[in-house]
Amino acid sequence: LNAGFTSTHGFLMKSQCTVSLQSSLAIDFMGGFLDDLFGNGQSQSEKEISKKLSTPSPVTDKVDEQEDDSLSLAAFQQEVNKRTAPPQQESDDEEEVFDGYVMRDIIVEKWGHAFDLEFQPVEALGFKQIYLNVMPFRLGSKRFRHETELDYLCHLQAIVDILLKYNQVGNVLYQIDATDKKPRAGTSPLVAVPLKLDLTPEQVDKILGP
Repeated sequence: LNAGFTSTHGFLMKSQCTVSLQSSLAIDFMGGFLDDLFGNGQSQSEKEISKKLSTPSPVTDKVDEQEDDSLSLAAFQQEVNKRTAPPQQESDDEEEVFDGYVMRDIIVEKWGHAFDLEFQPVEALGFKQIYLNVMPFRLGSKRFRHETELDYLCHLQAIVDILLKYNQVGNVLYQIDATDKKPRAGTSPLVAVPLKLDLTPEQVDKILGP
């Protein structure tokens, strides 16, 4: 009985496997047939729409090419304008500033040494005037009153500040260029080169103080 049941059970399982296999084949066959018939679930119109969407538009490509050409042309025009533009002139802020260093260089160029400068008030006929004297004491000499070159430059800068404030730089530079006098320390009295400042009495009083 057991043997017969086992045999019958095996036959049933075999039959089920065969039916299952046949059903699977039938489903695959019908699926393939339906796909061929109906286009895998899509109508013919849907297929055409999908094909059109997946195909790039020549009009879009043409517009993109025109945009690229426009960008390239604009970049080229900017580069041409940059290279052909005239050079910009330097502003007043970028021009050379007149300071103590420049004053020292002018003194050395004129007389060959870094001579000292000193304001000297002079009173004549009741009027006060101020001269800027080029003293015969040069940088490095024993009688030079400034201990270092930095002290000397700071002193020149203070003088330049006053000349700038009262608009006397041009006047002083003109007199330095025009004079033939030279500072001399080996004479008695000493020889200084006087440079007269063109100031009003009020300006003189303000510089000299009370």
